[in-house]
Amino acid sequence: MHLVVLLKRVLDPEIPQTAFSLDPERKQPHALRHPYVLSVFDGNALELALRLREAGTDVRVTALTFGPKAAEDVLRKALALTVDEAVHVLGEEEGLTAARKARVLAAAISRLPSPDLVLCGRQAADWEAGQMGGMLAEALGMPCLPFVSSLSPAAGGFEAVQQVESGQLVLRLPRPAVVTVTNDPGNVLRAARIKDVMAARGRGLTTIALQDLLPGTQGVEASVETLALRLPAPQRRAEICEGAGPAEAARLLARRLRELGAV
Repeated sequence: MHLVVLLKRVLDPEIPQTAFSLDPERKQPHALRHPYVLSVFDGNALELALRLREAGTDVRVTALTFGPKAAEDVLRKALALTVDEAVHVLGEEEGLTAARKARVLAAAISRLPSPDLVLCGRQAADWEAGQMGGMLAEALGMPCLPFVSSLSPAAGGFEAVQQVESGQLVLRLPRPAVVTVTNDPGNVLRAARIKDVMAARGRGLTTIALQDLLPGTQGVEASVETLALRLPAPQRRAEICEGAGPAEAARLLARRLRELGAV
């Protein structure tokens, strides 16, 4: 069985607001000032793939990312977690729509041994659009099941638990398919062992140039333009409920909270 996991490199969501800044010329965050990490939701997908490998026999896991040279870091992390292969589509994704990124990733996946399952996070941890799973499935001609919290092998496919508003659904999913994985507590990405981190530094990556996947300019040129990007102005408002003593101040505070609909 072959599992392909999509990984994305994003700005660390834990950056303090006071430390976050924008480059007004590029209309992008200051890339050199802030750390990049693996999108936490893609980490959930990777953990689920690793658990599927542990539960079965003859299961291979391939990690795939699309981005600049620096995006190699997320593949090194996946290799430290003992994925079997890491593939890097080398190119700039800035200015490409989700649909074009899906075409790029679908073209890369078509070069790999036929996958039984493609896994990605329910959304990216930067823009949180949540579009990639469905668009990738369309490009690959596969069914897509979103918001999957767990998977187990079943005859001809997988048994999947899907999170819905009313609870959970247990569904039978055929092969091949695409799933988007939720941040269920059971899908928290494990920590790598020191010896595996050291071994990952010497392991090779498969690199594919973006132009080799989609020759010429069609599908590679920027398809959207950012006209403006700005941080929202902070809005601070405070009211002080003063009274003759603590009891009166508490009554005034409770009254004001009811007026505001807070209680």
